Amino acid sequence: MKELSKPDQVLKKILPVQKLREDANYVLSQFALSYVFEGKQLLYHTMTRQLWELERPLEQPIAGADITQNPDLTALMEGYFLVPEGKDECAFYEGTSRMLRIFHKSKGIQGYTILPTFACNARCVYCYEEGMKQVTMTPEIVEQTVQYILQTKAEGKIEIGWFGGEPLMGESIIDRICERLQEEGVEYTSTMITNASLLTDAVADKMAGPWKIRSVQVSMDGAERDYIARKQYLRYHETYQGVMDAINRLAARNISVSIRCNVDEENLAGVPEFLSDLSKNITDKQKVHVYIAPLNAVRMGENDLALWEKAMELEEQILEAGFRSASYSGRGLKLRIHHCMADKGSVVIAPDGSLYSCEHCPKDALFGDIFHGVTDEATKESFCRADKTREKCRKCPFLPDCTSFANCPVYDTHCREKRQMQFEKSMERMLKNKKEETSAEEEQPVC
Repeated sequence: MKELSKPDQVLKKILPVQKLREDANYVLSQFALSYVFEGKQLLYHTMTRQLWELERPLEQPIAGADITQNPDLTALMEGYFLVPEGKDECAFYEGTSRMLRIFHKSKGIQGYTILPTFACNARCVYCYEEGMKQVTMTPEIVEQTVQYILQTKAEGKIEIGWFGGEPLMGESIIDRICERLQEEGVEYTSTMITNASLLTDAVADKMAGPWKIRSVQVSMDGAERDYIARKQYLRYHETYQGVMDAINRLAARNISVSIRCNVDEENLAGVPEFLSDLSKNITDKQKVHVYIAPLNAVRMGENDLALWEKAMELEEQILEAGFRSASYSGRGLKLRIHHCMADKGSVVIAPDGSLYSCEHCPKDALFGDIFHGVTDEATKESFCRADKTREKCRKCPFLPDCTSFANCPVYDTHCREKRQMQFEKSMERMLKNKKEETSAEEEQPVC
């Protein structure tokens, strides 16, 4: 047996070595996934992130007394690959997740998602904000937003995420908030989610300057005909090409860009043409990565798995087009403590000053406002509790990879099957990369 990767180091600090019970029978953990690569049997633990290469598949159950006689089995038991039969591993994960959050919890808020406006210059056919009143921050809300940040922020540098609506329709609001934060001596970096249609050279200069933007997510929806049909801009004037130019502006200013291509069955066929257009128009591809994102309405439907499979097949085309892929493969062997901004304890500030746990601003995530602070502590605490796992998820091997609280408004109908496909693609790419790196090292001349 050979260890191919060590356990996640953060988890290792709080997770003790599992003690052997000689009177128990042991079975493979629900988090231990088997994978065969080039005829070799591998075991990967989705919680500890450890990877082992085995000589042969394990026969189960294994008596505790037999483990003491076998160093390989002892190592698997101590690393939680083998657990006592009947162990409630979901409860074990929930408890570990709570400890990790406590271990990383800071006094005060480290992240704020600010929505300058709900207004938008597009009318995306899939927008979940459809029907929301297009409120924009008033000068009073802008100043109180700054005061709220000053009163609640953690020590040191904070993170700000600009969202909307279309946040660049609130350009002057972003200007003012950033100006006031700098006047108050607040250290911050920021990110933005935008359609980039309003991203001029002057805006890009502010992003790289006083706004302190380090990364931007740009939403696009396929080749130009699909882009026009799905974005439905109020005014369209070569916007498709204009957005690509905007991406080049960002990359030229050393701002990383993530292009999110939202898909369903209607526009999926146009994605190869879209990737070809990107490849021709984007200059610095190393600053840009692309990912294909099935729409939430599809993910929650009965035909989600077929679309996920088609979307994953496009990953090679993303790489062939010269871009990095943020979709499914190449994921690191590091446990994610937080899975989204709500889970991390960040706060969403809506244009009217309301406070939410989630950027989707669902009513059940509203817990106060910037004038009165937290007015509903129970809602704030319960929205992303780590011990509120959905019943269908309790036995899932991918639980450590997933949002760990049941109130998340986004889910996949066949999430387990989807994640199995993602796991296999990720392992294949990671192991091939390791093999190529090893071969390259062996070919280096000895001095």
